[in-house]
Amino acid sequence: MGTMEDDELVPLGEGPAATVLAGMDETTGEAFALKVYPGRVDRRTRGELERELSALSSLSELDTVLIPTEAKELPDGRFAVRMELCTQSLADLVGAFGPLSVQDVLSLGEALATTLAAAHQAGVVHGGMTPGNVLFRASGAPVLTDFGIALRQSFPGDPGVGFLAPETITDGIRDERTDLYGLGALLYFALTGRSPAREEPGETVDQLTLRVLSGPVAPIDRPGLPPGLGPLVASLLERDPGARPIDATLVAARLGATPGTAATPRPLGAPILDYGPEHAKTHRKGKTRLILGVAAGAAVLAAAGIFVLRNRPSELSVPPAGAAPVTSAPTTTVKPVRLDFADPVDHGKYVQLSWSSNESTLHYAVIVAGVDLPRKTHYVESGTTYRVDVEPGRQYCFVVQATDSVHSYESESKGIRGARCVR
Repeated sequence: MGTMEDDELVPLGEGPAATVLAGMDETTGEAFALKVYPGRVDRRTRGELERELSALSSLSELDTVLIPTEAKELPDGRFAVRMELCTQSLADLVGAFGPLSVQDVLSLGEALATTLAAAHQAGVVHGGMTPGNVLFRASGAPVLTDFGIALRQSFPGDPGVGFLAPETITDGIRDERTDLYGLGALLYFALTGRSPAREEPGETVDQLTLRVLSGPVAPIDRPGLPPGLGPLVASLLERDPGARPIDATLVAARLGATPGTAATPRPLGAPILDYGPEHAKTHRKGKTRLILGVAAGAAVLAAAGIFVLRNRPSELSVPPAGAAPVTSAPTTTVKPVRLDFADPVDHGKYVQLSWSSNESTLHYAVIVAGVDLPRKTHYVESGTTYRVDVEPGRQYCFVVQATDSVHSYESESKGIRGARCVR
């Protein structure tokens, strides 16, 4: 973790037990995530954590486990864990697009079950399966992060009851069977957009907990589920741990054998980010590449502070990019593509954005950065206008990204209310 100062790190988010920051390694130039816990760890916890990390290291070839590269005490006494930066989670993607396609749920579920099976064989329990712990690399490959119970016991936080097994709620048990329940909860969430608890408006925590512990999980109300998928998820969510499948290996095999996967199976680690309504094949490809391109750009945005408002010296600044407002990757393009971003029109509570291009087959995303607010990405499909709700008086920066399924393009960044946006 080097000698980084706080102003060299960019906040990414707050979890129930820790704060996640992003930074850039001074030596390698690679982006990384730093998960900072609010206090120290004792010798016993440190020993348990080292055992867990040693066991996880045996899974490095699996490539679906986000293994911390370093764990140490910071100068101020807080404990921190450093790992690869992946800025998109299952929670983010379902929140943006709604439930995943059946094909993607099967692909994701098989990858997660295979990962759990390997971890359990290595003697490591995850202990906290939530949508926020399922992340995606820029390639679209899913990774499971935050394995182990050592730090969870020292910094329990308040994750809520939506994804916890009943025995975890009542007795604090975290083992292989509670991981299976968590896997079922993730599959339920991916298929429905809601947790198995299905929190109701105005419901208190006590009321929700009582309902989770006493009532059955509502069936998945979604047409077109392949035979066996609904019952499999229901079996994972059984209140009785003994009624759940025997292990994660069996679950992976059943998911892999469930009808609904692509005619040509995609290898583990291939992009699986096909979300939202069904589209023609070319549209799905374009949207997928756009999501992946934005995911790749998100690591740069988070780690290098690509949107730097000049009145925020605490942000990590980087040298301005070249003068060309539109960039393309790879470096060679078939034809020059223009992406002209008009000046944002500020209406106080919302901003109207518009852009144009000489290429008619592009798919677009709008990235919004407000001062002291998390960066947000809005996927616009093939439209060339977008309305963004904003807070009156707050400064914002905007940029448009696009893809034609082969190349990626980006507009110049533009701001409102005096914000100066640099790259």
